[in-house]
Amino acid sequence: MAFCESCGKPVYPLDTVCSNCGTPVKHPVQPVSRPDPVYDSVRSGDIEPPQTSPYAVLGSWSFVGSILLMGLPIAGFIIAIVWASGTTYNLNRRNLARAYLLIIGIFVALYLFIVIIAIALGGSALLLNDIIQ
Repeated sequence: MAFCESCGKPVYPLDTVCSNCGTPVKHPVQPVSRPDPVYDSVRSGDIEPPQTSPYAVLGSWSFVGSILLMGLPIAGFIIAIVWASGTTYNLNRRNLARAYLLIIGIFVALYLFIVIIAIALGGSALLLNDIIQ
């Protein structure tokens, strides 16, 4: 973001004068870069990125395999943490692991909330035994 040379307030790209002090704004000229043909074709949907790219599309069976791996009791949670922390090269798999961990966090928070409400309302050991089992 650009700032006014006179008063130092932020100036937006389409402003011709500063909204605070009225000084004419000089925007720096950005160099025109050549378009990247691979990025433009991927963005327009003509071709998929190569499999060696971090933006490579995961196939359906890759998603199924990833979900099955993350579904393992303890090892799957560790795998999800490793993938979510960015050690996987594929960004789709990283985002899948992050979503998986968010869903687990939401369910754990919901479970704890229900248990706390049950304790506050009833508080009996019999009620807690029914909830937990």
